[in-house]
Amino acid sequence: MKLLGKINFKFIFSLLFLICFSLLLLVQGPCRISYTPPLSLVIPSDLLIEDSWYGIYFQGSYVGYSHFFMRTKTLKEGGGYFMRNVTNVTLPVLGTVQKLALEVSLSLLSNYRLEEAHFKIRSHRYFLRGDLKKERGNLYKLSINTPSQNFQKKILLKNEIVASLIVPVTLNYFPLNKYTTLYFYDPFLERKEELTLVRKGKVTIALDGEEKEAHLIYIHFGDARGKVYIDNQGKLLKEEFLGFEFVKKEPSVLFKEKPVLTMGNLANYLAVKATPLPNKENLVYLKLKLEGVSKEFIREDFNQRVEFKDGYFIVQVYKKEPQRIENLPLQGEFNSYLKEDRYIKFKTHKIEELVSSIIKGENNPLVILEKFLFWINTHIKKVPTLSLPNTLDVLEIKEGDCGELSALLVGFLRSVGIPSYVNIGLVYNKGKFFYHAWPSVFVGEWIDTDPAFNQLIADPTHIKLLKGLESQFQISKIIGNVKIEILEYK
Repeated sequence: MKLLGKINFKFIFSLLFLICFSLLLLVQGPCRISYTPPLSLVIPSDLLIEDSWYGIYFQGSYVGYSHFFMRTKTLKEGGGYFMRNVTNVTLPVLGTVQKLALEVSLSLLSNYRLEEAHFKIRSHRYFLRGDLKKERGNLYKLSINTPSQNFQKKILLKNEIVASLIVPVTLNYFPLNKYTTLYFYDPFLERKEELTLVRKGKVTIALDGEEKEAHLIYIHFGDARGKVYIDNQGKLLKEEFLGFEFVKKEPSVLFKEKPVLTMGNLANYLAVKATPLPNKENLVYLKLKLEGVSKEFIREDFNQRVEFKDGYFIVQVYKKEPQRIENLPLQGEFNSYLKEDRYIKFKTHKIEELVSSIIKGENNPLVILEKFLFWINTHIKKVPTLSLPNTLDVLEIKEGDCGELSALLVGFLRSVGIPSYVNIGLVYNKGKFFYHAWPSVFVGEWIDTDPAFNQLIADPTHIKLLKGLESQFQISKIIGNVKIEILEYK
């Protein structure tokens, strides 16, 4: 079987939101001073009027573009600013071509605080549309539409929101070599992210064959590192992050370029090289040295032991075969592994009927798991998918990679009372470890399973880093830093 649809690409969303100006900024930390209304009036409004185009490159090859537009609103419109970003990329992933389109439009008050925002994401059969509107004070209304869901909710934030566009303008006023922490709010994930910036001084860069003076800013996003180059007015000229580059271009030059689909595979570029392992499906034990992650990015579990050394971890993983099976209903405190959440949805008539038709009255949880795996591998097309996965969307579009398959399987399992959760981590394949997602399931004892590889009992090359689909976007903070040395296997 080809390694297709088995790599977790969800971090691409956090990457693109970061690079494409699609995040919103909480008025917190140093920005509480910079963006208070009196000082905000000091920034000339003409610095905030823009119509800029950026070429997007991966490993030096053109993969798409990003267009940013901003204007002042008329008095009839209530004053303030309107800003819009459209980004389109075409990425080669595991032998497939993945197209991703993002569109963001924001309406800002005169002090740059958010009035309302509109978001659109489309990738093959998946789409997500969202609206975020300020109701009063720090209370916002969020509306989300996906292939299977339409819902609304109120969000009360501790701080108001301003647009991230204002950040480059103020960077010119930050002291050299000083670390400045900003806090971004992602309305889709409903989470706050921390971004650290360091102003390093003036440099000279080449743009379209011309030498330009720029201010260099270092980006620290977790353990990931990047660079931003801005002009004297604080406008973005170039950005480098995780192998991607955004470069300011004239439209006449930009649209002569075509995506290069024969370049290196995105998944391979982001993978971690390792010594080849023979017949990984037959392994029962793996011991390795893990570097480049902090303690918050590695955990012990029922089949994984972690020992912290001087600057690295020794990780041991065992293939756990169940020695005891308990028929349904299972006994124990499993509430957190049986309830719905943002990604695991199952309280619908459609899922109830489908699950009942699959298990046909079976009460052995291991047999039920096997039936669910067979149904998923028969009815869901395994393809790399760029989405925010949840059980209902996967069932609707009937395709996905490891994140989508895990969301579907865990939704099925929880719907019949079988405790389960999703792991975010790394899995070995053909000399490399790839970022991946797979479930753990309680059948009387905890075991790992993998619907993407169609493994009832997952092999011990599955290295657990984080728990829960809500954690998958944190992986972008360590990409490019992880090193693995295989020490022993059986």
